[in-house]
Amino acid sequence: MPRMRSAPQRFIETWVDAVLGFLFCVVLPIPIYATDEPFVGPFDASELTIVTTAIAYAIVWYCGRRLDAFPGAGLNAAQVAPVAVITYALIAAVLLLLRLDYSRVQLFGSGFLTMLWMAVIAQLRGRYLVRNYAVTPHSAIATLPRLSTCRWLDFDDVRQRRLRVDAIVADLSGDLGEGQLAALADAAIAGVPVLDRRYVVESMTGRTPLSGLSPNEFGALLPSRQYLVVRRALEWTLTVLFLPLLLPILAVVALIVRLDSPGPVFFLQTRIGRRGRAFRMIKFRTMFVGVPGPSFTTSSDPRITRSGHYLRRCRLDELPQLFNILKGDMSWVGPRPEAASLEEGYVRDIEHFALRGIVRPGVTGWAQINQGYAHEADAMRAKLEYDLYYLKHCSLWLDMVIVLRTFAVVFRGTGAR
Repeated sequence: MPRMRSAPQRFIETWVDAVLGFLFCVVLPIPIYATDEPFVGPFDASELTIVTTAIAYAIVWYCGRRLDAFPGAGLNAAQVAPVAVITYALIAAVLLLLRLDYSRVQLFGSGFLTMLWMAVIAQLRGRYLVRNYAVTPHSAIATLPRLSTCRWLDFDDVRQRRLRVDAIVADLSGDLGEGQLAALADAAIAGVPVLDRRYVVESMTGRTPLSGLSPNEFGALLPSRQYLVVRRALEWTLTVLFLPLLLPILAVVALIVRLDSPGPVFFLQTRIGRRGRAFRMIKFRTMFVGVPGPSFTTSSDPRITRSGHYLRRCRLDELPQLFNILKGDMSWVGPRPEAASLEEGYVRDIEHFALRGIVRPGVTGWAQINQGYAHEADAMRAKLEYDLYYLKHCSLWLDMVIVLRTFAVVFRGTGAR
């Protein structure tokens, strides 16, 4: 049987993307904005501007690659723009504080080109870069996600035709024969990556499949203590810093809720948080007081007030939870806490549901931006798979992706009830 071959390097791979982007975003503006020939005379404003634009581009490019590593919508302008704006603004602020002379037009012009380059390249990569995967056994192809960027090929057919593939996807939890195992070993020796089917499904869908989840994997769901400490310090500091800006908004929303319908401004509900501990979550009241109904919100729920529809669509009803964050009951990012009256049923009926309590619940989360509101059993199982993915991969980078995509969800007003 001929040896399987690895796919050749494709266009717009990492190093090509970095070099071409550097030429387009940093080198191209130099002859347009430079007043003299750079790096010939003394180190002055022209040289400083070129160096700072190169540093800013490297930071934005690195952040973009890290953010694009997570499944979902992929890197787009909505994610690139905030990172680029913050990076170039911070560098400009540092230069201003140090009283260093530089070309503002060249610096921010390079910033615009960086946003344009990364957004276009992300679209081209998502549309035209198709990966070929050899799958074994053949029956596993039906269990893999249907994506426009992936082509699933039969392992034996690939070997017969000597096709180049990017990786091999094998159902390692199944019973593979000695011949198949030997073929996988030969492929690995030839430099072709061999990936487990569950890992591929998880990395491409952003969901950790419940089927096949064993106690041996529970340890991978525990975040590092360093990450938890750093995240807690960051979110507490940022909440305190933004509190003066948010208080006027809270006051205006509270006044609207109070004038719209009789009843208290805030709605307090017992939710289940980290390690199964109950806490009182605070939200702006968006329903009429005293109207009977289920403990969950339905589509077009008649109990919702006039202002409540707008507050829910814009997620402004969630703003008071910043006090839960300061208290330590919640985080900005994490699995969404369930009402105590519903949590018990979910834990009883859905296997591994209690694992969501490993970390603090969040105002927003991976399941919220990918799935939205859920209540039915099947939808809650899918939500749990998203939450388990977050637990396995939680990091400051993934938190940044969730925050950036949350702004896009809020802007579109999708997923709310």
